[in-house]
Amino acid sequence: MEIYERIRKIREDLFKGSNLDFAKAIDEKPNTTSNWISGNRKIGLEVIEKILARLPQISSSWLLSEEGPMMKADAGKDEPYLITKAGVKYFKLANGKYLMRVPFVPVKAYAKYIDEYRDADFSEPLDEYNFIVDQIGHGCYMAFEIKGDSMDDDTRKSLGNGDIVLGRELSAEHWKDKLHTNEYPNWVIVLDNTILCKQITAQDMERGTITCHSLNPSPEYSDFELSFNDIRQMFNIIQRVSNMM
Repeated sequence: MEIYERIRKIREDLFKGSNLDFAKAIDEKPNTTSNWISGNRKIGLEVIEKILARLPQISSSWLLSEEGPMMKADAGKDEPYLITKAGVKYFKLANGKYLMRVPFVPVKAYAKYIDEYRDADFSEPLDEYNFIVDQIGHGCYMAFEIKGDSMDDDTRKSLGNGDIVLGRELSAEHWKDKLHTNEYPNWVIVLDNTILCKQITAQDMERGTITCHSLNPSPEYSDFELSFNDIRQMFNIIQRVSNMM
């Protein structure tokens, strides 16, 4: 059975053949999932990881190489292998990797998240999003949906509208240290009135400021400076799930 046939089997068995329900479950466009299942489009590791991230009950060994049953033996339990002090949940996968489940802030929840973070009053738990990772991390991680096209320059480096990114928070006590922007060029920055996704291209350690840069070369996205006094949270982006497979 080819990989596209195994994906078709997931759709048939778990979603009664509904392409719309399958696409919705894995946060993808129906025409994209139809292309996967048709066999006319190459299916890369990013597709496999997205399916496993959104459907953790599917066995990674089966999806990757058709080894063993499609469903995990303990799929109904869905018990984390580890929950870190920051509340991040980790589930073991058969390929030696981990499914990492973190709080998720979609664009529609930006304002709510900002208000509740400012007031330190989280009345309802956030949605969650899954990523496939190689190892367990003990920092504070969150997922954000990207809004707009300011970080889209039509290259593989782009962070496009609707992409989901995994961010690791840098605590405020380290903001005035030298930021590792070569290793982590892209950041999610939470302000009092919005959430930004930008590159940090310069840092003035004496003044406590950073220069934010957009990948989109359009003049409306020119560089600008932010003071650390105006920033509430900073996350360096360590992984992306593209909205365009």
